[in-house]
Formats: sequence, structure tokens, C-alpha cells
Amino acid sequence: MIDLRVSDLPLPDVLKEFIIKERGITELYPPQEEAVRKGIFDGKNILMCTTTATGKTLMAELAMVNAVLTRGVKAVMAVPLRALAYEKARDLRIYEKLGVRVAVTTGEYDKEDAWLTNYDIVVTTYEKLDSLLRHRADWLRQVGVLVIDEVHYINDDKRGPIIESIIAKVRALGLNTQIIALSATVGNAEDIAKYLEAEVVESRWRPVPLREGVYYDGVIYYSDGDRAVIKDLGNPVLSLVIDTLLNGGQALVFTNSRPNTVKLAQQIAQYICNYGVKVIEPRELSRVSSAVLEASQSRLLGEELAKVVKCGVAFHHAGLDMDVRSIIENSFRDRLLKVVVATTTLAAGVNLPARRVIIHEYRRYEPGVGMEELPVMEYKQMAGRAGRPGLDPYGEAILIARGEDEVDYLMRNYINAEVEEVRSKFLTDRNLSTHLLSAIASGYASDMEGVFRFVSSTLGYLQGGFDKNVILRDLLRRRIEDVINFLVESGFLERVDDRVAATALGSLLNNMYLDPYTANIYIRGLRAREETSDLGYTHLIVQSPEVPRLRVRRGEFDDYLELVLDNWDYLLIKPPLTKDEIENGEYEERELEDYLSTIKTSVMLLEWADEVSEDELYRKYDVGPGDLRVYSDLMNWLASAVARLASTLGMKKHAERLEVLRWRLTYGVREELIELVVNLEGVGRARARALYNAGFRSIADIANADPRAISSIRGFGDKLARSIIEQARKLINEGRVIRYEPTRKREGGTDKQVFKKRGTLLDYL
Repeated sequence: MIDLRVSDLPLPDVLKEFIIKERGITELYPPQEEAVRKGIFDGKNILMCTTTATGKTLMAELAMVNAVLTRGVKAVMAVPLRALAYEKARDLRIYEKLGVRVAVTTGEYDKEDAWLTNYDIVVTTYEKLDSLLRHRADWLRQVGVLVIDEVHYINDDKRGPIIESIIAKVRALGLNTQIIALSATVGNAEDIAKYLEAEVVESRWRPVPLREGVYYDGVIYYSDGDRAVIKDLGNPVLSLVIDTLLNGGQALVFTNSRPNTVKLAQQIAQYICNYGVKVIEPRELSRVSSAVLEASQSRLLGEELAKVVKCGVAFHHAGLDMDVRSIIENSFRDRLLKVVVATTTLAAGVNLPARRVIIHEYRRYEPGVGMEELPVMEYKQMAGRAGRPGLDPYGEAILIARGEDEVDYLMRNYINAEVEEVRSKFLTDRNLSTHLLSAIASGYASDMEGVFRFVSSTLGYLQGGFDKNVILRDLLRRRIEDVINFLVESGFLERVDDRVAATALGSLLNNMYLDPYTANIYIRGLRAREETSDLGYTHLIVQSPEVPRLRVRRGEFDDYLELVLDNWDYLLIKPPLTKDEIENGEYEERELEDYLSTIKTSVMLLEWADEVSEDELYRKYDVGPGDLRVYSDLMNWLASAVARLASTLGMKKHAERLEVLRWRLTYGVREELIELVVNLEGVGRARARALYNAGFRSIADIANADPRAISSIRGFGDKLARSIIEQARKLINEGRVIRYEPTRKREGGTDKQVFKKRGTLLDYL
């Protein structure tokens, strides 16, 4: 029985009518009703821990829009991933019909984004919101609603402390801000609700019933004791997928690696097309396949994907272009694609429900650790995607067992297991030092008592029991003292008695969103030499734990080791062993694996900066366009941070070289193209090279060009040609051209270092 309808909600009539007409929603689900009763529209803090597809996000949207329309305040939604931020912003833009202005901002941690003053709802990532709070952007004082999506990320080593820092800063500002936290998987909801001072809405109700089971040897063993025999095709994933399709459903397969997504997608596609499974629409899929090819920056990766798409199947991982991922996701939602095989990252927030979710592997490789089992929390996130409201009478989440004894193991440890409790990681040394420096440098604490007060606003403080135990509290104070002393000794803070303040260096770290441990490594490296090679600088930059590192395969070990020895003097961060020990073979490979992975990553980045094609990078390193976008953003941030560190420390040569390298690593270009790619929107590495080769080598050349001359260049049309000419003229008229003068002869001359056995010539020196 429905107790509450949209028309009964305490919202403006215009908003209620909009939801009924534009969203087609007239009735509320039980968890949504409970949220209303507990005050989500009355400004109460709310923690919604309910299963996927129960309308958590809708309630948060309505609370934000209601606050904007009735109270004239702003609202912020913070999410864990950039892709998710853009998806949420896209969905929220439907409310622009009501005059609500929606913006999305990610990255660029050294800016306060004053332009956001003109928007009502801002969607961002945890990191970017924490950065805005560090800059104390004026418009933040107008925020009346803060939505923290996927709040179970508090459990994450890196992002969890950022969420806690956000909450502590909001409290320190004394903002009258309603906090709405959302998650499908929190094992200790009452703890988190207490921390947020929130009413908790916790429910396992689902709009579509969920059946969970384990597949082995042609049989699905369900948790309720039922069994289902399906046709065994000799491949567990294939058997489950084809059974799903023949029963009118779609399948979402989660596996533990990118190669597995491709391999499984190819196996499924081959079966569907070879055996004529009548579930696909060839004409429509041909259109989707062409769109994939057109959108992919890597021809090889695009062709690989486009081929399986023609059979109604796709693989999905972070190596794909964002545009390609959007095509896949939208085609799956439109039911053109019947199967998506994805890495587990897809379960982190992208809304792709399916009739049957298949978990191919419950273990995955963790660098430095080996194979690890997935947490129950992640399994439940994946299982929650099963069942499409309005399309499926039920949803199924099926784990695959490799042996008979594993059936009971998976049933006990995943299906019938409770989700892990969310535990704070704020009080680890690295996190504590990062966020205490942030609190002091941003003005949230100016003395030791203020620092302690900031820490006491975290979940770590609550879960540690410090509020109830004097002895524990004293231990924590001593711990905080140790961290402050470390920051003082590092030159990031200065202290007089109990007063603390950031130094110029500490303020720079805070503004650049750089953690003190990484900054210390960067400073040590910069002090090692007055100047070095591009390899030396790039290798220093990738020391940040933020940079994904490429694994060194066994057959590559000696090649990269030889590269290290050949460039020993120019590497600012040396291996954990001496040169003599390495040359004499006094080592085990595992001692150098991590170090060589940073070398391999540096080599790949330098090849990118040397304009090696996306296809070649994909072939050699399994690095796709999506990965390159991540690396590009990281290099723009981290190379800039190291350059500014060098400048602050008075190291002019380092700063000049790093600034040039920053643009090269960001845009994937040689030095002569920097002026074109930095200044012109719509001109990336390929178009910049085409312009340069055609004789258009500066912004002045573009400004004086005939549009017909540029439109005739491959990759340009009339519209783009006129656009870049207009941009160039405007930049010159306003005096805003970022000019670049090629560097003169560098230390070490112009010698080339050949990376043997790989056929790549890198200009290291």
C-alpha cells in the first residue's frame, strides 16, 4: 500500500509537477518515504543506506533543488570518480528547465573556481571539494546542502580521509549545511550516522527482487536452496550469458583484469554471431560499431571493440576513451548491446542495471601483494546492479565457482556474509600529516588546541574512542605533536609555543594539493642535481603514489635495468641498491620490481611526449586513450607542482625545464607544438602537428591565416578552421597568448640514449 505520493511531498508545486511530468514518478518507494518522514526536506542530516535502484539519488536531487528554489542557497554533490561526476551533472541538468543552474568541476587543485559563484548546484569529486575548501572559496558559505555520494568510500585508504577532512572543514566554518550521505553498502550505518549527526534510513527493500547464487558445472545453486540446470557450453561465463539472453535479459559480467574483459567479450561475441543467437539488431549495432570507431583515439583498441559490438557485446574498462565508454553505456541502457564485460571499477557508480550480473573472478591482483579476495562490500556493489526496474521481474547475481568445494565457500563468504564495517583511515601517519597541514595552511586551525579540535571532528576520533578515554586522548595528542614536529622539521610549518602556521612551502603544498611525504621526495630529488635529463625529471614526478605504475614483465626486467645503469647519474631518485650491487648481480628481482615499474612508466610518458601514437602505446604498454587522459591530468598537476616547488626553493634551472616538460607530458607533444596546444581549444597533438607541418607554427601564424588554407588540412573543417583563427586573434588582441621559446642546449649536450631491444629512440639528455 502506497502511503505517500509525490503530490503529497512538502515541496513547491512547480517541483512536484515537474517530477510527475518530466520524470514520470508519482509514487515513492518505502525507503524514500522513510527519508521524508525523517526530515530530508526539513534540513535534517540524513544517511541513506539502501540497495541500488531504491531512489536514493532522487531524494538527494529533490533536497538540493528544493533548497535552491525555496531558500536561495547553493548545493554541492561530491562523488568519488570524475566519470561519475559528469554522469550526475548530466542527470541533474534536467532541472535547468526550472531555472536551476548546474555546474561540474574536477581537477585543477590550485584554483578556487570563482566562476562557480554563478551556479546553484555544483557536482564535483571529493578531492576537488577538499581543494575548494582549502582555498576557502567565498561561494562555499552559501552552500545549504552537501550530498556525499558513495559514502562507504570512507573505508578507502586514500579517499576516506578526504571525506572526513571535508566534514571537519565544513564544521570548522560553522556552516548551517544539511549533509545527505548515500550508500548501498555500509555495514555499520549507525556508527556513520552518529558521526554525521544524521538520521539513518537503512533498508534492504528492492523494487526488483534479487536472487543470488553460485554457478558450477551446469548448475546454479541459489541461496534459497533452489537449483537451476542450464546448458553447459564448456565456458561458465558463456553458459550463463547465453542462458540470460535466450530468456530475454541482458548480462553484465565483472572480471578482474582488462585482458579478461577483452577475452571474455570476444568469446561471447564469437558464439552469438557464429551460432546466430537471435537477440541482436545487426543494423543498429553496425551504427554503434561505427560510432565506437569514430570516437576512439586508438585505432587498434577501437577496432577490437567495434568488432565485438557488432555482435551485441562490449568490453568496458578505464583504458577506453570517455566518449567510447559513454557510447557503450548508452547502448546498453537502450538495450542494443546485450552484454557488457567490465572490470570491477564499473561497479563504483555507473548506473548500468542488467537482468543477470555475473562475477567471473572473486580474486584480483594487487601490486606488491599478489592475488587478493574482493571485499564483501564490492561484491554487494556488483550484485546490486542486477534487475532493471520496469523491465525485469527479478535480478540475479551469480558467482562462478571453480570447484565443488568452492560453491559453499562463495555462498558463505559472499552471498550470506555481512558487509564489512566502514573504518576510518584518517589517523595513519601519511593521512594525518596531509590533512593537519591542510587544516593549518587553510586557516581552520592556528594553534595546537585548534588542531586537536579539527581531528576530533573526524570519524577516526569517534571510532578510536578518544572522546571517552583520557589516556587514549593523551596518546592522540602526543601523536599529533609528533606529526606537527615532522611538518616543522620538513619546513612546511613553523611553530612558536602552541601557535602553528604554514611556511611559504607549506602553503604551496596545500594550494597544489600535494601531500608532505611526496613533497619531501620531490625536494630531495631536486636537491640531488642542479639540472638533469627529461628521464630524470619524469622519473621524479612519477614517484607520487597518485601515478598508476606499469608492471614490468619478466622479459623486460634486464632492459629496464640496463636503462637505469646507463642513466644512473641523471636519475634523481636512485634504486634501493647501490650501482655496484646491481652491476655485480647482488640482488633479487623482487627488490627492484617497484623501482623499475616507475622507470617503465616514465619511459612510456616520454614516448607519449615524443608524439608516439596512441596505437603504438596501446600495443607496447597496454595503455589506452582513457589511461592517457588520466596520465595527462596527473602530469599537468604534478609536473606543475614540482616546477613550483623548484621555483619556491630558488632552483631556476629545474623550474624552467620542468615547466616545458609539464606541457609536453600533459599534451603529448614535442617542444615546438607547445604554443599551439596550450592556447587553442580543439587542437590536440595530432591537429597541432598537422598545423605545424603545414607552416602554421605560432598563434600569430594562425591569426593571419586564410580559413581555406587551414580547412584544407587533414583533421580540420571550415567550422574548426574559423574557430581557431578567431581564438588566435582574440588571444593576441587581449595579450593572453602563452608564448613558448624552445630551450637552448641542455646539460649533457644533445646525446641520444637508445633503449635497446625496444626500437625506441628517446631524447633523454
